[in-house]
Amino acid sequence: MIYIIVLNWNGISDTISCLESLFKLNYKNTKIVVCDNGSTDNSIEKIDKWYTSVNIKKNLEYANIDILNVNNYSTLENTPGLYIIDIGKNLGYAGGNNVGIKFALNQQDMDSVWILNNDTIVNENSLSLMRATLENDQNIGVCGSRLVYFDDREKLQGLGGLFNPVLCTSKHYKAYERADKIFDNENVSSNIDYVIGASMLIKRAVLESIGGLCEDYFLYYEEIDYCIRAKKLGYKVFVCTESVVYHKEGASTKKNQKGILADYYSVRNRLLISKKFYPKYYALVYLSIWLVLLNRVRRKEFHKAKNVLKILTFRKICNEN
Repeated sequence: MIYIIVLNWNGISDTISCLESLFKLNYKNTKIVVCDNGSTDNSIEKIDKWYTSVNIKKNLEYANIDILNVNNYSTLENTPGLYIIDIGKNLGYAGGNNVGIKFALNQQDMDSVWILNNDTIVNENSLSLMRATLENDQNIGVCGSRLVYFDDREKLQGLGGLFNPVLCTSKHYKAYERADKIFDNENVSSNIDYVIGASMLIKRAVLESIGGLCEDYFLYYEEIDYCIRAKKLGYKVFVCTESVVYHKEGASTKKNQKGILADYYSVRNRLLISKKFYPKYYALVYLSIWLVLLNRVRRKEFHKAKNVLKILTFRKICNEN
């Protein structure tokens, strides 16, 4: 049984669109768990009302919807279903997904977890192809998808990511190339350092060995951290390029907050991940962030510059973790 974890935070429209695409999957041995990260837009009630009132074409046999409290759920019966966990507060990307991961680990029928952004639309065979990839190679612990821009379906968002341990910067692999280009999975997977966290299938053995996502980051870098840890345990990080997922990149973060939030955590988390995995480069990463500060000032992005200065001045933000 694959547990599909979809994290929602005030994103009811995206979440419902994502669920509609999941209901059309041709792989049926699944359960969907929506983890609501303390939404203030009545997301839980709206999902419940939508599910019970709309005639949805379901290839999956979802006979019920259960709304669970984060502090009050137990092992479920082995039946398909849609479950919503009311977390009650915003735990961030990792914290919210970890509620779903913990929930899935409590279920005896779970053999893998698919972490999926709510701002995605999946092809009907996207999961079955990833599942087959895991089954074909027992050494694969984490499997990703081909991410395609939702608003420009002729362009790739990426097939995974490249990570520079010296500066702790990252970029998507094969970004902006043709979305329909054929790739060799083995070749792609040998070149990437991590899978893109918008679609990440993790087998149970890995979850039991590593646990959930690292919550120190709050937003961004979680998938890089997880893939580094999986590789350290000897697991392969792999991309199934035939598994297509369309991503409305950035929709998970509210548009009027995206710039400042993204900038703060992307800078801060470079220091966090450097300290955790590559401490010998920490001083170099720290110095490079002064250049980031100068760049923000040059572009007159003073709110962002203030946050970067705060990170540089109060390094205890990073040293406490």
